[in-house]
Parts: sequence; C-alpha cells; structure tokens
Amino acid sequence: MKKLLGILISLILIGCGNGSAKQNSKEKLGKNIKISEVKPELITRLNISSGVTEPLNEVKVVTKTGGTVKEINFKNGDKVKKGQIILVLEDQEVQSAYLKAQATYVSNKADFEIKRKNYEKFKQLYDKNLISEDEYLTKKTGYLQSESDLKSSEATYLSAKKDFEDLVVKSKLDGVITDLNLKLYEKIPSNTDLVTVVDISKILVKTGVSVHEISQLSVGNKAEIDLEGIENNYFGSVYEINPVANKDNKKYQIKVEIENLEGKIKKGMYSKVLVETGKQNGYLVPKNAIVIKELYSYIFVVENDEARRIKIERGYSNGDKQEIISDELYSNMKLVTEGQFLLEDRDKVNIID
Repeated sequence: MKKLLGILISLILIGCGNGSAKQNSKEKLGKNIKISEVKPELITRLNISSGVTEPLNEVKVVTKTGGTVKEINFKNGDKVKKGQIILVLEDQEVQSAYLKAQATYVSNKADFEIKRKNYEKFKQLYDKNLISEDEYLTKKTGYLQSESDLKSSEATYLSAKKDFEDLVVKSKLDGVITDLNLKLYEKIPSNTDLVTVVDISKILVKTGVSVHEISQLSVGNKAEIDLEGIENNYFGSVYEINPVANKDNKKYQIKVEIENLEGKIKKGMYSKVLVETGKQNGYLVPKNAIVIKELYSYIFVVENDEARRIKIERGYSNGDKQEIISDELYSNMKLVTEGQFLLEDRDKVNIID
C-alpha cells in the first residue's frame, strides 16, 4: 500500500513538472518588451537658436566739426533724460562761421525786402504803361537776384547754425550713457564718435529661422529667452520678420522684443531663443523608442502579440521627445519603449509591466 502511494505521488509530481516546463517554454517564445500608448496631440513647435541682445532704441552721436571738450556732465552707465546736456564742445572756427553766415543772411533778407517792394511798385507802374519795359525788367532782375542770394545765404546760415548748436550735445531720448570715452580739454577731430545713448527698457534679440518655419511665424508669436549670466528666463514676442533670407546662412532674420524694466539685460548679452513657430496635431514619442537601421528611422508597435516595424520620418524635436511622421501611424498605438533594439519585424512579444 505504501509502495502504491509513493508511485502515485511521483506521477503527480512528474505531471506538474511537465506543465511548468510547458508554461516556461510558452513564455520563452516571445521577447519581453514594455509599451506605452501614444495618442495624437497638439504640438507647439519651437525654433531654438542663438542671438545677441541689442537695445530697441539707440542713438550714437558723431561730431561733424570736431572741437575741444569744454564740459562733460555724465559718465558711462549714468541715466539721462531727453534734452539733458551730456557734453559741450568749443570751436572758434565753427562759431565764427555761424556768426558770419547769420550776418550775411540778415543783410540779404533786408536787401530782398527792399528790392521786393521796389519791384512791386514798378510792376504796378508798368501795368499802367507809366514806365518802359527796360526799367521794369531791370527791377525784376534785381528782385529775382536778391531772392536767390537770400535763399543761398539762408541755407548756409542754417547749416552753420546746426554745426554751432551741435557743439552742445543733448540726449535725444531717455536712456543710459555708453561709449563716452572723452576727457576735458581734449581736442576732437571731425567725424568722431562722441557718445551713445541707449534705451534699455526694451531689448531686441536677433536670430534666424529656416525656410520651413518662416511660413508658420507671425509678428507677436511668443518667445522664451535664456540669457547668459541671468538666472531667470525672460519672455517676449516676435517684433519683426525679415521676408528675405540671409545670403550666407539662408536663414530669415527675426527680432524678438523683451521688456527690460529692471535693467538687468545689457547690450551684447549672448542668449538662447525659443520661438513658437506654430501648432499642429502630431505624434510625439520618446527619442529612445526610435531604432536606427541602415540610416533609416523606425519604431516598433505591438499588434496581435507581434512586433510590427514602421518606417518613420523625424519631425519636430522637443527635448527628450521626437515628433514622428508616417502614414501608418494611428491613435492609441502600442509603442515599444523597452526591448525594441532586440526586435525584428513580426517577432512574437511578451508585454511586461
């Protein structure tokens, strides 16, 4: 009896063992993978490029005449209001030319008034046939000549007056003094840069976009700016779009405007610019889900416990995600996210958690 019982137990154990082996064998038929469901989503496309900051408004003052530095009222970095005197130059030749031109203009203006009145009187007499035509034409010629002299002297006077007034350098806008590198009593030659005034309340960053992105871009599109040396990012918008591509890099230049009310952004700062170039429905997948074989890009999806390989094109890149493009993509597809590099098309798979 004991012997019979031992035989029965042995047979049961053998039967259980064979079942376990079959189960293990079944599991080993498929390759283990992990998946995630991918659905179409609205993709905000971003252009990522670099640029350098510059003021929205900037005025450089160049002296036409030159002169000697008589007065300096500001230094670099100082804030200045529109109309304030930044510096004063002195030049005797400029002053003399101005006074001479002024005197000539005043004299010619008085002469013109006399000849104009005489001409009008003689014209009335001529119209009544009280004087000869020669007498009338003589007065008319004198009047026209005096008018020409007056206009010529007025132009010379206005030019000389501007040169004289420009010896007093005033700010043309509210801003900050830069590039002021003069010393008192220094002799300055003509056509020398004197000072630059920049309005840093608004800053521009120049950057470029490709021909594929320019059609999706509009003035007012949002942008994020990562500035070198500044911890927090700034947000702005597209201020200007150049419709003609740069002949060297074939990029279309755009300008992004940033508010700089605190004045932390300085001219010439290097920055990374992220500009929205449009929104479109598409599929975003983790970049590591994409398999490269023979220079082509593929993904694997699971259908009926099999891995199916789909050839894709790469679209917009967004950090660790990649837009994929193919006519074979569909909603709620089961994308293989782990184990894909060991798969071949139509391999049996086991989905694991």
